[in-house]
Amino acid sequence: MRAPCSPGRDGAWRATSSRERWSWSPSSRARPRGRCRSMRSWLALSATGLLLSGCVLVEWIGGPAPASKPALDADLVQRGAALFADRRLSGDGTRSCASCHPGGGEDRKVYLDGESVEPGTPGGLRTPSLRGLWQTAPYLWDGSATTLRAATDRMLALEMRGGSLSGRDADALESYLLSLAPFDRGRIQPDGAPVEPVNLTARKGFAVFAEAGCADCHPAPAFARARTSDVGTGGRFSVPTLRGVATRGPWGHDGRFADLESAVRAVAAGSGVELGSDQMSQLLAYLALL
Repeated sequence: MRAPCSPGRDGAWRATSSRERWSWSPSSRARPRGRCRSMRSWLALSATGLLLSGCVLVEWIGGPAPASKPALDADLVQRGAALFADRRLSGDGTRSCASCHPGGGEDRKVYLDGESVEPGTPGGLRTPSLRGLWQTAPYLWDGSATTLRAATDRMLALEMRGGSLSGRDADALESYLLSLAPFDRGRIQPDGAPVEPVNLTARKGFAVFAEAGCADCHPAPAFARARTSDVGTGGRFSVPTLRGVATRGPWGHDGRFADLESAVRAVAAGSGVELGSDQMSQLLAYLALL
């Protein structure tokens, strides 16, 4: 049984099967209109293979298009890469930006007042990835830095206990940071749909991601949103990107979760969402594609 998906003359998309008909406007973030009104019915149809094409769920999990990667000066990027690896930027000359962010990624450690501490330590903050920064403003775990320059100035002063950069050096470091591409396995389309071929478990996980409201805070393609949120974390923290989340343990702003499933269950509970064991397995399979 097939569910053709195509735009009508009015610009609205329509999907039909022998039993159901749905329609929705690309300008609307509401779920499809039609006789299949409940999310449960929609997911049941998805699970049987009627739907789950990229065009069907794009309006559910796709967010506003993130900012385009800025045009960068190659010489500044090269200079910034050298500064990123320069230990002289720290107060004691023992570490560079790359010490905690190897390759622009993360060292999987938790820090408090510039010192490494055990995951889950109260007040500790986990090292975030620096990839795709042009898509993930505001910056820092509390979202208090609205610009990348403000974030780097604060990190140099507080975490590295060094001085600030100015002029061409500041421009160079910022350019290098903006050159770091987002983590991408090549398994997800811009609207969040899995790239085929994909196993059925991950395909169902795509539907669970929509049903559970994950995309409210983590819309495709960046899988992040410019906001802070308290999902049972005891405070409001910046919404991190889910790109590469399956490989980024420990999880949580303070690294309190040793495995991704525990982190997902805690966030779901803090958001008032209950996931069954099958739904959890499906969602984890989808997250592994990001």
